[in-house]
Amino acid sequence: MESQNNSVTIAETFGYCGAACLTITLIPQISHTIKTKRVADISYGFISLQIVTCILFLIYGIMLVEKPLIIANGAVFVQLLFFLGLKIKYN
Repeated sequence: MESQNNSVTIAETFGYCGAACLTITLIPQISHTIKTKRVADISYGFISLQIVTCILFLIYGIMLVEKPLIIANGAVFVQLLFFLGLKIKYN
């Protein structure tokens, strides 16, 4: 029983570390876009696919009741909506 609890704790640790990494991946690009106000090289297709991916993984996380997936994809979804707003504003 203790071994199973340790496995769950280790898995959750990896899950939350992955969630943290996923959540911070867009921050440098968003920051750069705000500073330069340049969005010509960023395609709507990329942003759209990222949004669809987040929605699908968010649904998956909710169905599995996996907090790391829910937290990370919820946060990235909000970042992507903000990024899309920047693309629209600066285009």
